[in-house]
Amino acid sequence: MNKIVDEVLRRVSPSPEEEKKLHRTVGRLKAAIDEKKPPGVESMLVGSVAKGTYLRDALDIDFFLIFPPEYRREQLADITITLGKQILEQWMVQYAEHPYIRGYYEGYQTDIVPCYRVKSAREKLSAVDRTPFHTAYIIHHLKEEQKNEVRLLKQFLRGIGCYGAEAKTEGFSGYLTELMVLKYGTFAGVLEASQKWGRKVVLYLEEERQQFDERFVFVDPVDASRNVAAALSMEKLEMFITAAREFLREPKITFFFPNPAAPIPDATLKEKLRNFIGIVFTPPPIPDDILYPQLRKAASHLATVLEQHDFHVIDTTWYADGEAFIAIHLERLTLDEVKLHMGPPVTEHEHAESFVEKWRHSPHAVQKPFEKDGRWWVKIKREHVSAVDVIAHHLNDTNLGKNLNECKNDMRIYEGAQLVEFREHWYEYFSDKYPWER
Repeated sequence: MNKIVDEVLRRVSPSPEEEKKLHRTVGRLKAAIDEKKPPGVESMLVGSVAKGTYLRDALDIDFFLIFPPEYRREQLADITITLGKQILEQWMVQYAEHPYIRGYYEGYQTDIVPCYRVKSAREKLSAVDRTPFHTAYIIHHLKEEQKNEVRLLKQFLRGIGCYGAEAKTEGFSGYLTELMVLKYGTFAGVLEASQKWGRKVVLYLEEERQQFDERFVFVDPVDASRNVAAALSMEKLEMFITAAREFLREPKITFFFPNPAAPIPDATLKEKLRNFIGIVFTPPPIPDDILYPQLRKAASHLATVLEQHDFHVIDTTWYADGEAFIAIHLERLTLDEVKLHMGPPVTEHEHAESFVEKWRHSPHAVQKPFEKDGRWWVKIKREHVSAVDVIAHHLNDTNLGKNLNECKNDMRIYEGAQLVEFREHWYEYFSDKYPWER
C-alpha cells in the first residue's frame, strides 16, 4: 500500500513552488479585497486552501466577506458582487442562500461570498455563516501530517465517484472528509473503521446533542444541531464502504485514478437502449444544486405516470451537460391493445350488478363481462398502448419541478436508439465494472 500512497500523494499534493505561488496570489487577493471592502467588514480565507487540504488539480480560492448583523441581506449581495466585479476576471454571479460572485484571479478560480458575523455557528443568521467556524476548527485541530491523509481520502472518494456534497453527486463534502480524518487519525484508519459501521452510524468529535433521522450522521463540532453528512446518499455511502473493503483487500492505484468506462459500439448501445424512453431539452440556467433535484423529481413523476398506464418501470436516470435528458427504462415500450380489468367477487351482488351494468354498455369494453375464479372480469381497450403516447399526452399536466416546467415547450420525446447520442453517460451507466476494476 505504501508505494501506491506515495504515488497518489506525488500526483495530488502541491509542490513547494506551487504552494508559494498560491500563497503569494492569496496575499495579493486579500489586499485587493481589503482595499475595497467597507469599514467593519472582515475578509477571511476559508475552504481547503485555508486549511491546506486542497488537491493540486482541483483547487479554488474561497474568500468570505463577514458583515456585521446590522447589514440587510440585499446589502451583503450588492456589496460583494460590486467588489468582485472590480477584482475578478470572467466573473459570474452565482446563487446560493446569498448571491455571491465567482471568477478568476491570477488564473485561479475564486469565489467571494458574503456571510454574517455571529458569535457561534449555533447563532447563524444564514447557513453559510458556519463556514468561517468550520475553517477555524480544522485549522486548529488538524495536524500537519494529517493534511496528506485528507488528500488521500479526498482523491479516493473522487476516484470512486463519491466526492462532493452537491445534489449532482450526493457524496462526501470536503469538510466531512477532514472530520473523518480527525476522528480516525489517518486515511487507512477511516477505511478500516468503515468496515465496522452498522445500520445506524452516529459519529462526533465534541458532543452528540440531538437525535438525527439519517442513517449516517457526523455531528458538526461547531453546531451540534447539524449533521455534516446530511447530503450523503445511501448509494454513495454503500459505494464507499464497498470500495474501502476492496482496497484494504487489494490496494490499486485505480481506486484513486480510475480508467474511463469502456466505449460500447453503437449497434450494441442501441440494442441496450431498446426499451428506454426519454425527454431531451436544454436545461434552464440554474445551479446544479437546484437542477438535479428537479431532474430526480421529474424522473419519478414521469415514471409514476407510465406505471399508471400499466407500463413496468425498471429504472430511471438523468443527465445534464449542455443538453439534459431524463430517461426511463421500461420492460417494454408498447402494450397490448386490450387489458383485463378486475371486478368484484360474484358474491358481492350489489357491486357485481353495478360492475356488469357499467361495462355491458361501455364503448371501452371489447366484450361483455364474464366470471372467472369467483370474480367478475371484463376486457377493455387501453387508453394508450405506446409509452411515447403516454408521455406526449401527459407531459403538460405532469409536475416536473418549478424550473423544468418552464422548459416543456422545448422538450422532445426520444425512444430507444434516439438516446444513443448521450454516449458518455451510457458508457458509465451500462458499465459492468466498478470504477477501480477498469
